[in-house]
Amino acid sequence: MQPRQWVAVAVALAGLTLGLLAARRMEHHRKTGRWLGGSWGPPGWSKEFGWDDDDEEEAVVEDAGVLAWCAEGLTPIPGNGCLATPNGEGPWPLIMYLHGIFDPDGASEEQSRQLRVAAQGVAKGFAVLALRGHVGQCTSPEYASRVCWPSNERNGDQGPTYVAEWRTPLAVAGQRGATGHRYVFGFSNGGYFSGLLAERGWFDAGAFVVARGGPVSPVKAAGVKRPFMLTLSDADPSHDEMVKLDGELTEDEWPHEVFVSQGGHALPDADIEAAVAFFSRQEQAPTGP
Repeated sequence: MQPRQWVAVAVALAGLTLGLLAARRMEHHRKTGRWLGGSWGPPGWSKEFGWDDDDEEEAVVEDAGVLAWCAEGLTPIPGNGCLATPNGEGPWPLIMYLHGIFDPDGASEEQSRQLRVAAQGVAKGFAVLALRGHVGQCTSPEYASRVCWPSNERNGDQGPTYVAEWRTPLAVAGQRGATGHRYVFGFSNGGYFSGLLAERGWFDAGAFVVARGGPVSPVKAAGVKRPFMLTLSDADPSHDEMVKLDGELTEDEWPHEVFVSQGGHALPDADIEAAVAFFSRQEQAPTGP
């Protein structure tokens, strides 16, 4: 082959390589919102050379689906998450918000709760990640088409499957600066699940809040007794269940705080403020969560 032909081949190969790298960057940006980070080659190429791609990048690639259920002001991210972050680059602690039962075709009430949790969390220096349950998880027939979390003795054992699905949104949140301690805040149906996560030791968070939910028997710590708070109201139909949870935590000698608010089965700003303040106290604790 003549020298000029070698040059032409080299130029062509260089152009092809640059094109592949550019395509990889565009795909990475589409999925994560960032141009840098992750593998620069085609998916899996580095394994041929005995290298490993970044685990968090792989988590993003595994599930790039985004549902448009996020409140305005929160960013939809892969894994059906909705993310809000303070200004700047972090690192920030993370509040994980678990919603109550909602109809996917009429989620305005849930979006309002999501937005208010995000606003108060971000104002206090937390990133906030709203996570989504499944349609068909509710055991009551009248809620068959609504979005729910595991929340009772009949479906509670499905909890670890849900936690496994959080790998992707948590990875993306971490890539965007939420690399500090994690805290779980569950309302209503999500409150039951928040309690399950703490009691069964399925998710290692710095603290847990159950807002207007209730217990899933048996209420007994399977591991470390993390800081716990309950928020409840006399006018809430779930009040008796929350009192029962309070009693069972006490019986298990699990230290916890109780915040009494007002109103029916809702998530008032006062409850959100109390939860965020509780998480802030854990951040300021001398030994950390």
